[in-house]
Amino acid sequence: MSKEVKLNLGGVTNWYDHFVASDIELISAYIEQCEISNGAAIKDYHNLKTVDIEVIDDFQANITTSFRAVDGGLFNAQDIYENYFPMLNRHSTLVIVMSMFEKRLTQLCDWANTHYQLNKPFKRYNRSLLQSIKTYLVETVGLKFNESLNNNWDLLLALQSIRNNIIHNFGTYKSNNKYIDSYINLNKNLGLNDDNEFIFNHEFLKDLVPSFNELCRELQESIRSTKRHK
Repeated sequence: MSKEVKLNLGGVTNWYDHFVASDIELISAYIEQCEISNGAAIKDYHNLKTVDIEVIDDFQANITTSFRAVDGGLFNAQDIYENYFPMLNRHSTLVIVMSMFEKRLTQLCDWANTHYQLNKPFKRYNRSLLQSIKTYLVETVGLKFNESLNNNWDLLLALQSIRNNIIHNFGTYKSNNKYIDSYINLNKNLGLNDDNEFIFNHEFLKDLVPSFNELCRELQESIRSTKRHK
């Protein structure tokens, strides 16, 4: 007599292994492409810029450097392509990466509700989405957050707060936030310019990838060790 064996290869207890690990690989590739784009734009600027010289007299001349649609008479084209363009590109990349993470973490809550038959669907409360997700995972699902997981989650909260400033304040840090302040103090790849805009160097985004992996592996381990595990 044959015995049917049910395999749960893609269930919530394998959330990281079967779903998120590949997502983070795509995130890493997307971040790399962002920096390739930044480098290509800077290279093109130096190779293809136009320089106009207006002679005023024997001792003076106006030199205007332009590139593509940037009028060198109105803007500093070199500063735009070496500094401002990479800043915008990295800001946009962080916004997309955080949206991907929020989607996966919200999905994790939905899967946990189904897997453990909780009949308590995830709802966002009067707080940030990530704080609501953590509350649901801890209080409803019963996951344990150790010190490392808490620290990595605080990193995610800092990134979410930076993302919100990028979206709502045009990349400018408007009001004090304990997660952002702590993160800026600890991270040499992140800072603020004279206009209080967030500046990421070329290492900032790619250095996030190991932390993303660690956070999600820790979440999976917490899922597997919970008393609700079936």
